[in-house]
Amino acid sequence: MNTYLIYGNDYSLIKREIDKITKDINDVTTYDLSLEKVDNLLNDASVISMFGDKKVLIGENALFLSTTSSSINHDLDYLERYLEDDNHDNIVIFTLNENKLDERKKIVKLLKKHATVIHKDVIKDKDLPDFVRDEFSNNGYKIDYKTASYFVWYAGSNTDILISEINKMMMYKDDDKTIKIEDINEITSKKINDNIFDLSNAIMDKDFKKMYECYNDLMTLKEEPIKIIAMLGSSFTLVYQCKLLYNDGKRQNEIADILKVHPYRVKLAIENNYKINNIKEILKKLHNLDYEIKSGKIDKTVALDNFLLHL
Repeated sequence: MNTYLIYGNDYSLIKREIDKITKDINDVTTYDLSLEKVDNLLNDASVISMFGDKKVLIGENALFLSTTSSSINHDLDYLERYLEDDNHDNIVIFTLNENKLDERKKIVKLLKKHATVIHKDVIKDKDLPDFVRDEFSNNGYKIDYKTASYFVWYAGSNTDILISEINKMMMYKDDDKTIKIEDINEITSKKINDNIFDLSNAIMDKDFKKMYECYNDLMTLKEEPIKIIAMLGSSFTLVYQCKLLYNDGKRQNEIADILKVHPYRVKLAIENNYKINNIKEILKKLHNLDYEIKSGKIDKTVALDNFLLHL
């Protein structure tokens, strides 16, 4: 089958699957189906690549496969005819950053029949060491479970960051393909965790001088903006959860137990100057930034600069 549907809540895992499918293919075009009609993608899929090889058409935000409403009037009859004809040279990939499909829709049933459907849900914390081991193993590297668990503890549970750190480690260990704890200590610097913690606190305290000092330190360390955005997202999610639980009458120690974090982080989260609605807006902005960078709509450094500038 040359047609795929990849869906789930974790965009980084969806992107990982796309990278596997598109590996070694030069002609790749992406359509945002929340803004463009699926007809345009299908017309493109019917044309031979200008390079003479197989090409890939990616249809992101295929909201017509979910219960989410869309203002775009897609020609789903055209898509149904395309799916029922299995003789296609080019590859079409539909993606949906949601955890459920609308199983009642005819087009969903046809995709399940005529396409390869891949569901990429958020990885549970307890499964992250296995995820790390699989990522290394699939690329010809060795890491035991104890070391993989240490890797997760050291780098954090955000899959974006884990994938970034795994790629960095594989570049470093290109000759010796066995990952050891001393490699993690040497390559996966903990300094970013400390700086991100300081940056998050500066943002929450609205201490803009401190914020730019932390940001400049991170840029000096050549840390990836996408990693900074992911870690800021984790920090603000924690603040949001803490404030909700605190408003619900929970004490600080109870919140720390529920969220499995240090009580000091709970104290800082509750005392920061942002209201819950402000935090929701920041999380929404970070999510949009992450998507726009990964879809190539904006330069990653410019995106992060703009975010901090307009806080």
